[in-house]
Amino acid sequence: MKIAFYIEGNPKNPGGYNQIINTTKFLSNFLNTDKDNYAFIVNDLNLLKKLKDFKIDALFYKKTLFDKLIDYLFGLNFLYQLLVSLNFKHSFLKFLKNKDIDLINFLSPSNLALFCEDINFVINIWDLDHKKNNIFPEHKENYTYEKREKFLNNVLFKAFKIIVAHKENKKDLVNLYNCDEKKILIQDFIPYLPNMNKNELVFKDQTEEDLFKNLPKDKKIIIYPATFWPHKNHKYIIDTVSLLKDNNKNDFYFVLCGSDRGTFSYIKKLITEQNLNHHIKIFSLVSDFFLKKLYEECFAVVMPTESGPTNLPLYEAMYFKKPIFYSKNILNDNNLDNIIMPIDTSDPNSFFKSLNNITEKEIIKKTNLGYEYYKKYCSNDQLYKTYKTIINEYKKKLSQWKE
Repeated sequence: MKIAFYIEGNPKNPGGYNQIINTTKFLSNFLNTDKDNYAFIVNDLNLLKKLKDFKIDALFYKKTLFDKLIDYLFGLNFLYQLLVSLNFKHSFLKFLKNKDIDLINFLSPSNLALFCEDINFVINIWDLDHKKNNIFPEHKENYTYEKREKFLNNVLFKAFKIIVAHKENKKDLVNLYNCDEKKILIQDFIPYLPNMNKNELVFKDQTEEDLFKNLPKDKKIIIYPATFWPHKNHKYIIDTVSLLKDNNKNDFYFVLCGSDRGTFSYIKKLITEQNLNHHIKIFSLVSDFFLKKLYEECFAVVMPTESGPTNLPLYEAMYFKKPIFYSKNILNDNNLDNIIMPIDTSDPNSFFKSLNNITEKEIIKKTNLGYEYYKKYCSNDQLYKTYKTIINEYKKKLSQWKE
């Protein structure tokens, strides 16, 4: 039996990208003794090089212009039905068959899962935000909602197993898509920052190093590392900082950093218009080392996102033992409720009051609980156990029709 893991991602979306790289590194270490029966597949030369830097050998699947055209045609319902009726074989399926792959694990919600046909697959589903928060433009533009619905209604029922990060995600799949709960496994996100290689522990350039060194040393730094999407709700930070300023609370300093997905200029403009440049520093995408240093040096983390229930900064805060002010309306988990400092994302006074009332005793209690949660659910062993369970179950099923 040959098992493959498909890796794709965009470094401009660092959360998902680093999650995938991290998972790949862990799996490679565990599977190193049985290389003949496992393979990693990428379709990007930069990813191929990155994995090579980690001493991970990978197969390269090259998408041609024809493949991209076919992907587009598959997106058109009437042509999709025609291609299916003609028993059209996608090049990705041919690639897998040429490599004798029996089961492929998609480490992200990849559209290539649509083309696997008679090769079974495992799919990671990160969120269903388009379904639950479709007010935001990122879920409406370019027919994103329709495309995601078509994707999910196809792959959820064809998948051998589905991996999600939280029990709420599992519940949503069952309730919203009538998905078979027996095929859904829960694996918490495992962040990349705690597992960086030594050669990555450098700033991107001197400018970045100077920016870090020039952050105020006499204030409590609170960070929000999140891509600038509308649903990430960066404006909530500005509204809270305005309250702090109006009440002469000047001991906090906020650092916002992430790639621009539509709101970076808007948030920057608001900061300037409200004269908050001495209270908030806004960066575009920073290096992993810069972000790691921010976590190490900050007082706390804040995440007023509308999407969840879980996000990477939640786990990163746990690992670095930092208090995290987190959206209370997206969690339904007693363990995590005991770890976060809950904030009402519809009311910046909630964050303002929480900041002013936080005690050292509360910080110690919650960060210790967070670190224990991280050790229990975000370990390499737990990740390996999740995939080993899947592989063993599939191996048993496969024996019914193949040696």
